[in-house]
Amino acid sequence: MCVNLNQITAFCTVVKAGSISKAAKHLHITQPALSLQIQDLEEFFNTKLLERSNRGVKITPSGELLFSYGQRLMSLSENLVQEINALTSLSSEELNIGASSTIGGYALPCSIYIFKEKYPQSDIKMSIANTQEILEKTEDGVLDIGLIEGPFDQKLLNQQKLIAKNICRDELVMITPANEEWSEKEVVTLDELKVFPLVLREKGSGIRETVEKALSDNNLELDDCQLTMELSTLEAIKSCVEAGQGISIISRLAVRRELRHGSLKALQVEGISFPHYFTVIFSSVKPKTALQKTFIEFIKCPRTRSFC
Repeated sequence: MCVNLNQITAFCTVVKAGSISKAAKHLHITQPALSLQIQDLEEFFNTKLLERSNRGVKITPSGELLFSYGQRLMSLSENLVQEINALTSLSSEELNIGASSTIGGYALPCSIYIFKEKYPQSDIKMSIANTQEILEKTEDGVLDIGLIEGPFDQKLLNQQKLIAKNICRDELVMITPANEEWSEKEVVTLDELKVFPLVLREKGSGIRETVEKALSDNNLELDDCQLTMELSTLEAIKSCVEAGQGISIISRLAVRRELRHGSLKALQVEGISFPHYFTVIFSSVKPKTALQKTFIEFIKCPRTRSFC
């Protein structure tokens, strides 16, 4: 014989109300029916759970233990119902996600795979563009959710009626060819940075914004450097650097494989750090669907999102 969850719920309601009459009104049942449920529980556990008097009820030590477990069982039951409802409601929805280059190319694919494993009926489409395009498309409603990188203007987001939630912090690193010229070097000075041929992302990209802000914070402008190429993909930038056509500053996440295999080398720029933030954005005026809410909570949590 198993314990009855409805009876436990009734018992917890009596404890909270302090009397059987008040609890019966709350549960919309008669006092005799509620008293019978408590009696059945006491017979099941073969112990007194409540002491009854004209002033109400007083919980016994056994009742306190049941009340503690009962609260947890009720909470688990509610969570189970919510998760099943969420799971079934996701099946008819479509989610359009836009991601900037680093997130879309090197972090999000694994996250979407894991999310789809948990919610197999969800229909998710992802497109990759630079940060500025993601902002515009999310504002226009073309995208349900945007994942962007780099600094952003909070006032502008408010004007665009967008909400931003920080996901995590990445880091930009200076990369060079892994050849003899760079074999002994670990740090470059600002003066050296000015003369090296520099290959960067185009304007509107989050990486470009991060680089320009970090340089500006150290009294150096991009115009002071030898910017030789602006490319729209990280793969193109990495190929140029590997071929010895310049250096670059890009996300460490995007060059983990090359650094591990030794085809590129990462250096520090003396006195400068390049903190690079990942952010999820969505409309502040358009109601979120169940699928949007579920994915946003999933991607915000380090334990679940599992970036590649």
